[in-house]
Amino acid sequence: MFRAPMAGFLAWLVPGLGHIYVGQRARGWVCLVTITATFWTGVAIGGVQTTVDPHERTLWFLAQLCTGGNAGAAYALHCAADPARSADGGSTIAAHWLSTDVAIHYTGVAGLLNLLVILDALARADRPTTISRIRRRRPRGVT
Repeated sequence: MFRAPMAGFLAWLVPGLGHIYVGQRARGWVCLVTITATFWTGVAIGGVQTTVDPHERTLWFLAQLCTGGNAGAAYALHCAADPARSADGGSTIAAHWLSTDVAIHYTGVAGLLNLLVILDALARADRPTTISRIRRRRPRGVT
């Protein structure tokens, strides 16, 4: 009864975990590695201060939130970063505009890709298992 909602929640929390929960481990690990690597590559390209910013880039931040725990960790790093401690004595060094755009697109695409993974995990959680499908097709009395 709670299999599909749990699979969807786990797929949002950690990309690929919903597939692992429903028994598709290989697919889950591929999703986990691909989406997590894409998200954190974007953060590495643009830096956490300029990439994950809900005030400057609200729609992109909403797309990034689809990666669940990754976006939560990146936002926590964004909030913890103290611009007053920067090397130039107080002002932050802005990233090059192209690297910032690439970084935002990487993280946003990772979030939207995980949205598709969440929907796939929900659909796969609702499918009956292979054994129950075989039992339904087999007429009674046949073993």
